[in-house]
Amino acid sequence: MPPVRILEGQAGSRAAANAMRAYRAELGARLAGDPTLSHATDPAEVTPPRGDFCIVSEVATGETIGFGAVHVVEPGVVEIKRMWLKPDVRGRGLGRFLLKHLENRARALGARRVILGVNEELVEAFGLYRASGYEQVERFEDNPHVTHFFGKQLVRDEPSR
Repeated sequence: MPPVRILEGQAGSRAAANAMRAYRAELGARLAGDPTLSHATDPAEVTPPRGDFCIVSEVATGETIGFGAVHVVEPGVVEIKRMWLKPDVRGRGLGRFLLKHLENRARALGARRVILGVNEELVEAFGLYRASGYEQVERFEDNPHVTHFFGKQLVRDEPSR
């Protein structure tokens, strides 16, 4: 796998728009119905200080090969809104790398806990979240295309003295 970089603050970029189109096309092909129209993300929600939209690109070519977004839900809680990699770069550890980066962005935005929703048909994502310590939580949104909701404590509360 060639070296990659993650560019933050990309919500309004052409690369973000192109990556979102590829993401929506894949969802449309893999999931029943049209999940692309549910819960569209407002770019302002994934722009600091309310969140962030990060692009993953190959260093040598500048090609966008993935993205991830985080959104502050409430003080201390950040949702991972989107996370996607081109199918031909999956299985090489980039998903775990991107997820760790998004968790770090969440911490920088004040998160003690992260939450996310995923459709069980997206087996790569489902497996990644489970393997990364995410545990099932109660439904936190009404998106009909999300089958499972996960959460992970990023910062442990210190015991009272």
